Amino acid sequence: MEKTKIRVALAGNPNVGKSTVFNQLTGLNQHTGNWPGKTVEKRVGYIEKDNYLIEITDLPGTYSLTAHSLEELIAREFIIKEKPDIVVLIVDASCLERNLYLLAQLLELHSNIVIGLNMIDVSSGRGYKLDIEKFRERLGLPVIPMVASKGYGLEELVQQIIDTYTNKTVSIKIEYPELEDVIRKLESLLDSDIEGYPTRWTALKLLEGDEVTTKICKEKIKNWESIRQIVEGREDNPVRVASARYNWIKKILDGVLEKPQRQVISWTDRLDDVFTHPIWGLPIGILIVALIFYLTYTFNELINEPWERFLGFFESGISIIFSFLPEWWRNLIIGGIWQGVSTVLSFTPLIVIFFLFLALLEDTGYLARLAFVTDRIMHLLGLHGKSFIPLVISFGCNVPGVMATRTLEDDKDRVLLIILDSFIPCIPRILVASFFLGVFFPKYAFILLLSLYGISLFSVIFSGLILRKRVFKTSITPLLIELPIYKLPTLKIVLLYIWDKLKSFLIRAGTVIIFLSGIIWILSNLPSGDISNSILAQVGKALLPLFSKLGFNWQLTVGLITGFIAKEASLSTLGTIYGLSGSELGSALLREISPITAYSFVVFQLLYIPCAATVATIYKETNSLKWTLFALSFSLAYAYLFTFILNKILMFVVR
Repeated sequence: MEKTKIRVALAGNPNVGKSTVFNQLTGLNQHTGNWPGKTVEKRVGYIEKDNYLIEITDLPGTYSLTAHSLEELIAREFIIKEKPDIVVLIVDASCLERNLYLLAQLLELHSNIVIGLNMIDVSSGRGYKLDIEKFRERLGLPVIPMVASKGYGLEELVQQIIDTYTNKTVSIKIEYPELEDVIRKLESLLDSDIEGYPTRWTALKLLEGDEVTTKICKEKIKNWESIRQIVEGREDNPVRVASARYNWIKKILDGVLEKPQRQVISWTDRLDDVFTHPIWGLPIGILIVALIFYLTYTFNELINEPWERFLGFFESGISIIFSFLPEWWRNLIIGGIWQGVSTVLSFTPLIVIFFLFLALLEDTGYLARLAFVTDRIMHLLGLHGKSFIPLVISFGCNVPGVMATRTLEDDKDRVLLIILDSFIPCIPRILVASFFLGVFFPKYAFILLLSLYGISLFSVIFSGLILRKRVFKTSITPLLIELPIYKLPTLKIVLLYIWDKLKSFLIRAGTVIIFLSGIIWILSNLPSGDISNSILAQVGKALLPLFSKLGFNWQLTVGLITGFIAKEASLSTLGTIYGLSGSELGSALLREISPITAYSFVVFQLLYIPCAATVATIYKETNSLKWTLFALSFSLAYAYLFTFILNKILMFVVR
């Protein structure tokens, strides 16, 4: 028997536990993507109960439905255009006045609303007394008390969704006595719904000065001038609308919510005295990040060796399975495609460990504090306050660094940071640099390695300033952030968070790397199987006129091409071309190239296009081929120009 489908939109302010509710309800039965044409994440999950299949779409967290941000626009467009059967609004029981402002706007759009009254434990802990039964009566809506982090109230919420769907709800209309006259005048001029927007809702949005609604009405309505005169007749109309909604909220809560005479000092307040302290907050934040950075790569080192052995064992099994194939095809599968698969899988421990710590930071509530205390430093660098963690994480691997840019809400800030992340030296780049510096500058290798970090920092700051002024043409948006309460992390939520990010990386980045690895292998083995005479070598020689200006030979150029798959592949490629490895390869390079060329090569591979895994992640996170290609071309052009100037300066100094 086919199940009846109920389409649910999950709405709420930021930090009310909406994502916790979504994860607890849907578990692994969810998928993540992006809203059509947007970089904002879209999550859809499913619940099966009795004869019903409940599809839940997690809307972006918003404080209102006025088009001041992309998140607000997405949330209201989904409700208006997609017309979900039910809207579940998750509210924080300890901040009802602010949360009910969103409810007022939802009721102007949709009648079937269920209230998830979350964090009732926090509310009672702060001394608030709420008469839930009277609250239900005043609203005329179902209200389910919840503590989502502990699973309390979730079953009741699911059952209420089914009951609300089954029993047709009477439409609830909020009356705003102080605005009804002007609303009726506008409704008479609007005549009918415009592009699916209810007439009354459109009238209110016009009074609020909503830019999107105003633009649509200006284009669609013939008697726009009459509407404009009413809307602009009073400059305080937006304030009047907000006041009317808050008056409605006050009437709802009068005699329903009782606040303590003296505010209870909570654990959150006490901890914030330390973690957001104007003097000690920043050093503590840096220490916490340093500890996470250290533990991430320490644990990765412990796991890496047995993990590599496991992958090697798996490779042996694949060799046996495909032993019946001709040698060329077997080598393509093992040396090409499998190498791409193993490259993807080699990132798995690092990504799991990193996102474990990031999930703990976010679920405890400290991540928002970290952005708050590092805001001033980031502004000095020309970056947004939430840029700190993605940049730090990129020092280990650019892939999780790019993924961590999701903490930025503004599209332009996020894309800018993704582009700048490419200049942060990940561990594989440092491994390549360490080899060259150890061979050519054994006495000064450490100092020159530090110089690479200096070049990286300069490139981030310089490029950030240029791109912000010339490409994005925007100033740094101020950090407006709500600090959630501190709480113990929930194991299920943490594991679901890690799985969601890991699955996303394996699917999106994996397919790109596997394809490119196969292509690179074919190009390096055709026509004769000898890499020095291969198509790839011919490509390197064709590019030589361009790269010879940096002092590179065709072998180094080919090493840069294969370094696109994985940065450490530059060394293995050079070893294959020269037929040498380790110290013998170092001796051959000493004979072939100069120290200036070696340092120039190290700088170029530090700054040029990131690896294929990072490129795939950039495309996934921006959801834009345009920005992905721009990130690649900008980093390549910058690396070439910077290295060219550096090479000429060094040659002049040595001369």
